[in-house]
Amino acid sequence: MSKLFIILKLCCFIIISNSSIAQSVTDTSFIRSKIRGLLTGTLLGDALGGPIEFQGHPEIQATPNPPKLWTDTTDIINKEALIAAANRIYFREFKYLRPVPEPYGHWGINAAAGTVTDDSRHKIIFMQFLRNALQQNKFPATDKQYAKAYLNWSSSNTIKTHAGYDTLVKQWLDESYKCINWMLGSRKNGEAYPPERLWNALPTCYGQMALLPIAAIYPGEPEKAYFSSYSLAWFENGFAKDMISAINAGLAKALVLNPSRMTNEELWNEVIHTIQSTDPYAYNKVPWSERAVNRWMNLVDLYVKQATGSPAKLFALLEKEFMYTTKWEAQVPFVVIFSCLKICNYDPLAALQLSIEWGWDHDSYAQLLGAFIGAIYGAEIFNATMQSTVVKRLSLDYDESVDEWVNTLMKVQQLGKKKELFKAN
Repeated sequence: MSKLFIILKLCCFIIISNSSIAQSVTDTSFIRSKIRGLLTGTLLGDALGGPIEFQGHPEIQATPNPPKLWTDTTDIINKEALIAAANRIYFREFKYLRPVPEPYGHWGINAAAGTVTDDSRHKIIFMQFLRNALQQNKFPATDKQYAKAYLNWSSSNTIKTHAGYDTLVKQWLDESYKCINWMLGSRKNGEAYPPERLWNALPTCYGQMALLPIAAIYPGEPEKAYFSSYSLAWFENGFAKDMISAINAGLAKALVLNPSRMTNEELWNEVIHTIQSTDPYAYNKVPWSERAVNRWMNLVDLYVKQATGSPAKLFALLEKEFMYTTKWEAQVPFVVIFSCLKICNYDPLAALQLSIEWGWDHDSYAQLLGAFIGAIYGAEIFNATMQSTVVKRLSLDYDESVDEWVNTLMKVQQLGKKKELFKAN
């Protein structure tokens, strides 16, 4: 066999192998469907968890059709259990446990099934920030412009035309306003404080709620998604800034993976590898410490191994690990979604339901996992009626359109091929 033949055969193998992993980013319809999946998935996850967010297990179990309560350590997540978990995905109404509007939750009395919470409102503001930058041709857009978008949205027509929203938005963003005022130049005590003070300097999941659409601007370009997330994450402290940037790198990779040519495990391993390997600021090389992304992923592997297929065991390990942790700190959603995925053998819908069944910040976990699921498999993986319900509620409650979001992100994506889009200021 000639050397030339061997070289040609090897080249063909590499081309075929690469095509089995990723779809061309020039395939507009493919990318558009994946972006819609990311957006629909994160909205749907938020709506799934919102009605029971931070409610106790006894209270949740007293409502109609409650999620499964895992108490028997011999109850293993086998093939039948995976199917059953996926079949438990269900939109609940707010009237049973959260009938009254809450600043960080839903903004309607006895809110309907499919209603989203603050996890999605952060994305609404991010999308408004992108719209304004496009309309005013203000690229590269800065973190200060993004911070100011929170003030602008607080006085928008949406707030003015929905009864009670003016009071709720002030209560919801009170802590953020102080940080934003400081960024915009104020030093008035009581009204402006440095970003390092925000949420007592905790690394939170703020960015995991707000910045996931950035990945849609950079399909197949994890490092660019990382840099842009890092530039705009004005609200992040500690390792949360690296974590959200790495998460968006993983989402950018997810958007070009072809689920028809890979197993679930292969798909998710590609995403996880991208999250851990995208490290342009060399967090992995900082002496005397471990990069948080790796530390928490290692913990996921350890706990899933120790759980031996039992969600009850896994949840007990999570309870112990996060006993003294605020459940919306950045590492908690990260550990919850990937431990649920791995114990479910990467079954996406079963894992989505399991992420809700642990408890605590239900919507923040499900909206993050929903984004990944939608980015990998497209919106069609989700129930069509549930999709239309959450899209309708987004329109009725906040005057927003998922179709418009997709179009805006695609426009910014094209613009990004010609110029720098974001920078820290």
